[in-house]
Amino acid sequence: MKNMMKTNLTAIVATACLLFAGAPMTAAQEYIAPEVVVSKDKIRSGGKVYYSHVVQEKQTLFSISKAYGVSLQEIFDANKSLNLETEGLKKNQILLIPVKEGSEEEVVTSSEPAERLSMVVQTPQRDAYFFHRVRWYEDLNFIARKYEVSPESIMNINGLATPKVKTRQMLKIPRHPEMWENLEKPVSETEEETPVEIQDTTEKSALDLPDLFDNIFQREGKHDVQVSLLLPINARAKVNDLAIDLYSGALLAARDLGNEGTNLDLSVFDVGDGTIPVTRERFSRSDFVIGPVSNADLIRAVNICQGTSWIVSPLDPKTEALADTIPNLIQAPTPTNTQILNAVRWIGSDLKRGDKVILITQKGVNTTDYAEAVSREMSASGIDFVTASYSILEGRNSMQSISNLMTTSGTNRIITASDSEAFLIEVVRNLYLLAHNSYDIVLYSTSRIRTFDTIDIEQLHSVNLHVSVSYFIDYNAPAVQKFIMDYRALFNAEPNQFAFQGYDLMKGLTVLRSRYGRNWDRAFNRMKVQGLQSDLEFVKTDRGGYVNKAVRRIVYARDYSINLVK
Repeated sequence: MKNMMKTNLTAIVATACLLFAGAPMTAAQEYIAPEVVVSKDKIRSGGKVYYSHVVQEKQTLFSISKAYGVSLQEIFDANKSLNLETEGLKKNQILLIPVKEGSEEEVVTSSEPAERLSMVVQTPQRDAYFFHRVRWYEDLNFIARKYEVSPESIMNINGLATPKVKTRQMLKIPRHPEMWENLEKPVSETEEETPVEIQDTTEKSALDLPDLFDNIFQREGKHDVQVSLLLPINARAKVNDLAIDLYSGALLAARDLGNEGTNLDLSVFDVGDGTIPVTRERFSRSDFVIGPVSNADLIRAVNICQGTSWIVSPLDPKTEALADTIPNLIQAPTPTNTQILNAVRWIGSDLKRGDKVILITQKGVNTTDYAEAVSREMSASGIDFVTASYSILEGRNSMQSISNLMTTSGTNRIITASDSEAFLIEVVRNLYLLAHNSYDIVLYSTSRIRTFDTIDIEQLHSVNLHVSVSYFIDYNAPAVQKFIMDYRALFNAEPNQFAFQGYDLMKGLTVLRSRYGRNWDRAFNRMKVQGLQSDLEFVKTDRGGYVNKAVRRIVYARDYSINLVK
């Protein structure tokens, strides 16, 4: 399918030995090894004749070697490109089994059917192909389009039984693809070679994932949870770093889920060109879909999905309006209005006798949605407060009017009804100066204030900033430290907030779906999942889907520490 990158990720609860050790003895006694049927198909490669054996489920190298009367080393030597000693067998893999020298089967004569003779292909010369190393975002169709050859020719020259390729795998790309098309059976190379990779003139746009994921992705088994990622990776052009970070975090979560015993089937779709390469039927096979990111792409996905799966908005807090009308949409980032409500409630819970609550508004500007929400929640809270209003131009001249509203015997609890960067700079500076005039001040805000690098961090600590946020990473937490170390080791990079978000969403949602099954939404209102940087506490809207209402509270202490308090 166009733009599709599919990764099957099946987690293994324990090794095979542990599984058998934990099973009842009667079950072990009833186990019957699958029969190995000797293949009738023979091919010639490198001047030698081989059986072409298709690996069936539960067959082992030992059982195959016994059936054909050859040693394990002979199978290893005949299939060097498959790395059987380190990677083992895979279902539907094609093995070359050497025909014993001098046996009747060794001779392939012209009396065999014509279609059988079409399978006899000589080893290609080194100048007949070049090598390509598979990057994590590439599938066979992508590689074939890149070099303008057919996928079948790549499969045949590499002896691939299926179109699946692995990250960092070295593939031969035929210089004359027509010679490798329409072959009835693929031919595997048996001669050792030193691969010479063709110079890739395209921009290095993404990292190659480590071999660790190669082993996970190729495992066969039962899948408990089906997940799809729809991300604007834009693999054909300049790769979107944000999407790469989100995807990397999700992959690390998938690995950890596997180690914890959760079976996961993960599919990834690139929506970087503005299209949604997923059908309604494909949506229906996913328990939930993370992405797309933009509002416009989310609407396209919703229209295609038609309610057959849950769609999760992973980054944009403004998609709350969509969740209010679309029953199968889940809003993951905590909306700004929820942060505002939490900040107002925080003031109410902190309020003591003798304290003063002051609402600061910006004068002379059009009222924004943010300002209206703060004023509305303060009025509805039942908290007694006074209002100070001034413009940016009045600046420090407003300090006296603010101090006239303050108390010197209690704490002055301040909240601003503005998300203007310029105005907030003036507010924080004024409060900072007043704090040095012996006023006890606590400023309450949302995560909006943390996005402005122009505000002096020392001033935020001086006014004892209390922030209701959707994201905050406690770097002292052992789980966070482990994630950072694992991320560095796997991706040779530092995780940012998007990597943390990918991890939290993939792990939190998968745990909920695995634990509660198809009716997992019934547990939303009574479950709170704690993540590394954000929490999940979904609440059903009046007319539609679910919105995350989880908020973290952090305090900028006067000792210059930033502490998570809830």
